[in-house]
Amino acid sequence: MAPFVDTGDEHLKDVATRVRIFRAAFEAWEDLHGVASGDQVGFSNILQRLRNPGNSAIDIRNAIQVYDEFRYYVNRLGITLFSGTNLAFGDHLLLHASFYKAGRGIVLTLGDHQVYMVLTSIRAFRRMGCTLPIEIMYLGEEDLGEEFRVMLEEIPGVITRDLSIMVDDQGWELKGWAMKPWAVLMSSFQEVLFMDADVLFFVDPETLFEDPQYQATGALFFKDRNLGREEKRKWLKKVLPSPISGKVKENRLWTGESGHMQDSGIVVIDKWIHFVPVLLATRLNGIDRDGNSDTGKKGVYEMVYGDKETFWLSWEMAGVHDYAFHSGPTGILGILKEPEAERSLEPDGGAEETDTQEEDQSSRVSAKVTKAVSPQNHTACSPQLLHLGNTGRPLWLNGWISQNKFSAPNDVDIDNFQVFLKEPVKKNPSSKTEMWELEENNVCCLTVDSFTEISKDDKHALEVMILLAKEYEWEV
Repeated sequence: MAPFVDTGDEHLKDVATRVRIFRAAFEAWEDLHGVASGDQVGFSNILQRLRNPGNSAIDIRNAIQVYDEFRYYVNRLGITLFSGTNLAFGDHLLLHASFYKAGRGIVLTLGDHQVYMVLTSIRAFRRMGCTLPIEIMYLGEEDLGEEFRVMLEEIPGVITRDLSIMVDDQGWELKGWAMKPWAVLMSSFQEVLFMDADVLFFVDPETLFEDPQYQATGALFFKDRNLGREEKRKWLKKVLPSPISGKVKENRLWTGESGHMQDSGIVVIDKWIHFVPVLLATRLNGIDRDGNSDTGKKGVYEMVYGDKETFWLSWEMAGVHDYAFHSGPTGILGILKEPEAERSLEPDGGAEETDTQEEDQSSRVSAKVTKAVSPQNHTACSPQLLHLGNTGRPLWLNGWISQNKFSAPNDVDIDNFQVFLKEPVKKNPSSKTEMWELEENNVCCLTVDSFTEISKDDKHALEVMILLAKEYEWEV
């Protein structure tokens, strides 16, 4: 098997080409062996079947030789592409089979300094009725101490697992953001809702598994802020085998709207359906992640912003186009800055006040939307990114509740959250004014022409989160 092209765009194109070959070969190999029975997948003994007494000795010999060659090819290609998985399973057939009808669950990665955020988040959505099992992945004792693991596992349905003993990171180091796809892959569930440690939900997270876009594709992603203008069309043409999919041509990196497409704070993936793209995401966050100035190697994180773009990119590189970006808008939650012009208190679009109930939250109440007389003059600033449901109500929040997520939330008050602003679906291509402005300490300001007052139900959800967070004696 020929060595990979060394680095950069050409290397990723080489990887993508081989992954597509592997996907086809692996599916054929699995179809040959797999036997589904109830909630499990077994494997038939192909060699025994090839020794059919009705076949001649020559036919048996030839068939077995072809089988041996195919087995070598599939396994060698899998090891070459995805060597990091060998420590835990050794065989990709066994790894994939372990996901069959393995249920749904929530997966997180965290270390000691994120424990109180996660305790708060889990307790909050447990109160919303979420009973999904939870697996928390960490990297050894130094990452998440025993005392904290005990605290986490006191919550029913929560277990902690050491990811460091599941991944072979020889030649590179598993750390930070790169843990995310590895945690998704190595979790025991078939259907995974991965969430960052600083994510907070306004609804039961289990409802995301029932989202129509997830049901249709088996992979649901969320958009990042439409921040800055950056075109990477030429780069995508170099990385992706032809033909370029329609989804890529709608992607912000292709259109030039922004270099930021995905917020990986939440991903929802059916691993039985999307096994190979998840494998590829681990590679892009593994051996291909970092560059090396001494050797001239260019890493994935030098081409895109961290892990977040590697999810949809892995699907496209693998030739899999069944994924969706959630259709709800992004936005910001906080306090409205003093507007530049007078505003009307009529709901957005005139006198019509719409019911803003979330489909899965029947207790949602309607809220007034305030629209400015002149456009682009309502601003709110926050380090958090708000994701809204398809009806325009808050769904989840990325970035915790404090201005500094690594400080104790003693100064956090419900009055910090009065309104939310929605990002427009697309930028105005003729406007040179950016709707997002990046300030110090990861604070972003969004300026749009309307805002929505927070509803009583969403305010109550935030109050619960704040009270739960303040129960802990934060060690910062």
